[in-house]
Amino acid sequence: MNEQDFWHIVAVTNRTARYQRFRAEDLEYHLSKLAPQLIVEFNLHFHKLVNQAETGDVYGAGCLLSQDYMSDDSFLYFRYWLVSMGQTAYEQALLNPDSMAMLEIVHDRDGYPRVSDESYCYAIYKAYEKVTGKQIFDAPSAWEVDKNSVKPEDFNWQDYTHVSLSEKFPLLWANYLASEPDREAAYKRFSISSEGISGEW
Repeated sequence: MNEQDFWHIVAVTNRTARYQRFRAEDLEYHLSKLAPQLIVEFNLHFHKLVNQAETGDVYGAGCLLSQDYMSDDSFLYFRYWLVSMGQTAYEQALLNPDSMAMLEIVHDRDGYPRVSDESYCYAIYKAYEKVTGKQIFDAPSAWEVDKNSVKPEDFNWQDYTHVSLSEKFPLLWANYLASEPDREAAYKRFSISSEGISGEW
């Protein structure tokens, strides 16, 4: 399986899933139709792309999309979601993270953006187990990605204040402010004090 084959499966899943929250379920269905080795190769491509997206600017832009600073886990699940959005969205986000302002974002019942999808990754593992009865971690080439993995960019979340975010990502910042009725609270959410981020970290 090459990278284009990978993106084809992602695209097919996005077309067949009625709603974004069903993408993981549909991905598991499509992958379970493949040979075990192809599922492993899909997994390798997935994690390679997730690793490539581990950059400071993707993190900063993702904070605006999620409307708050992201923890390590939240940033990981955000990158799962970004891959699930498809090839064009993913590649444009890496070239220009502010382009994510143009994405159609689904919101939950409380009005918060759904820009995290932990289940998308687990769908790969479930498909492999469904086909083989074994865990994908036990496959001989399951972690081949580690041999050629991209070294994550070294960045500091403290570099991303409301000032830097507004300068780096003007479209995302405008969208973020437009969704916040209280401008002062919005600025404070992305302010760093001696007590940590918004006094919470």
